[in-house]
Amino acid sequence: MNTRLLVLGVNIIVVSALLAVYGILVGNSGLVGIALSVGILGGILVVYSTTPQDPSVVALASYSEILVNAVTSTLEDLDLLESRICAVKRDNYTYLVYSKTTCPLGVDPGVGFTGGSPYLAIPASTPSVLVESSSEPTSSTTLLERSLTEILVGEFSACRGVRVEEEGGFYRVHIMGLTGLLKQYLERPVDPFTLFVLVVSSEILRAGCVKLIEKKITPDGVLIVLRSEKSGAEG
Repeated sequence: MNTRLLVLGVNIIVVSALLAVYGILVGNSGLVGIALSVGILGGILVVYSTTPQDPSVVALASYSEILVNAVTSTLEDLDLLESRICAVKRDNYTYLVYSKTTCPLGVDPGVGFTGGSPYLAIPASTPSVLVESSSEPTSSTTLLERSLTEILVGEFSACRGVRVEEEGGFYRVHIMGLTGLLKQYLERPVDPFTLFVLVVSSEILRAGCVKLIEKKITPDGVLIVLRSEKSGAEG
């Protein structure tokens, strides 16, 4: 079984259910239609994950296309296209949170409000392939670099290499040699590379909140700057 496609498929189904419920509540039939399409793709990936084939970057690109379109539509409806994004650990789950306020910790999956502003919290499963700490002292920077390399390079063939640097509490993640099919998302409000980095960083750094500080497209890829914090803003 291809566990990574299974995780992607389950995540898609969860997101589609949340979008469908929200679409029904606000009376947006177009959003409900997108949610149904997302759910269908999720089911396909779950089935595909049971076959003894290696998952390809094409499957990841297809997943990314529908996820990006669905989440972007929701962000536009909530006036969150110019929002910030962070990863929040709560109750053993990781949530990718879009909000105009300081990274809110007290979030529930789906759409909610904190500080008088709406937020969108997407539950994300932690990738099954993470580099565990050994008995020898290993820095969080090294663990993060190894885990991202294992996932983005080894698992998905989404790039050629990953390098992580830490300075003053800021983590600079260099992703190099991006796969052509995924480059197009770097300019979009929802960027799969950023989402992957946030989820993995949240797990490796054991932080209550990991904020995206900056994303800069480079000649050979993308630079993602993060800041890890023990707490954000209670919602």
